[in-house]
Amino acid sequence: MFTSILIPLDGSRFAESALGPGLALSRATGAAVHLATVHEPVPSFSYDEWESAAWDWSEDYVGKVGTRAAAHAGGPVDAWVGSGRVVDCLTLRADSVKADLIVMATHGRGALTRAWLGSTADAFLRHAHQPVLLVRPDEDGGVTPGDDLTFGRILVPLDGSPLSETELDLAKGLAKLFDAELLLVRIVAYPVEIASPYLPHTVQMNQQIVDEAKSVAHRYLHDAAESLQAEGFRVRTFVKVDAQPGHAIARVVEEEDADMVVMATHGRGGLQRALLGSTTDKVIRSVHVPVLVRRPASD
Repeated sequence: MFTSILIPLDGSRFAESALGPGLALSRATGAAVHLATVHEPVPSFSYDEWESAAWDWSEDYVGKVGTRAAAHAGGPVDAWVGSGRVVDCLTLRADSVKADLIVMATHGRGALTRAWLGSTADAFLRHAHQPVLLVRPDEDGGVTPGDDLTFGRILVPLDGSPLSETELDLAKGLAKLFDAELLLVRIVAYPVEIASPYLPHTVQMNQQIVDEAKSVAHRYLHDAAESLQAEGFRVRTFVKVDAQPGHAIARVVEEEDADMVVMATHGRGGLQRALLGSTTDKVIRSVHVPVLVRRPASD
């Protein structure tokens, strides 16, 4: 499924939380693992010795992590240090190693310069054409490379659009790798824009709209589940009503103890940060399990 996995690091334990899921996927697929860190040149007024020491530290750091990771990977592991703008360097590195998956933490605390994985994760989603598995670190920095991770329940939010359905192929591939159960969820948004729930005479109208939407959602998920079950997958479906789909998806993740979320996102860039689809953005920032996202090829 995957043959080449890129894992960006910034020198922090938080960033290294991506190693656990990344190496678990390498073990399951035999994929090569490419560790990458980026040295951001210091201002010109800084002295040469500091610049050289920072570069040496970066090489030593990523090399040591590579040695440690090699014992837990399913394929070869290499370590690389780039210099320049972080997103540009990582994008070029991903292309050069023909990465078909990037695994990275959503934030980190860099040891040498400023932390970059928070803004980098956002920006990378704007540029990467590969799927990106985003890992939210725990307070202690997350799992270690040798942790025996598995993904037994994979949640896939669907809204009936071709865009959301494109992620089913990714989810199916992962489910085969880990013999995982697929959890399909569709959120019915409460129609507050159409009829306010605070006005008594609109309550019935709102309920009718919600009931009709729930019926459509149940039929849609039933058909999707039947198709997947015919292929041999274990599937459960959920229809939830909520004015904020991201919150509802996060609740299903917690209630059903999902191990991963697979969903699509838009990668259109704003002036300061990537503007993800609002639902995807909320899920990424709310759940404590890895979220696999891929922007559409047309973005």
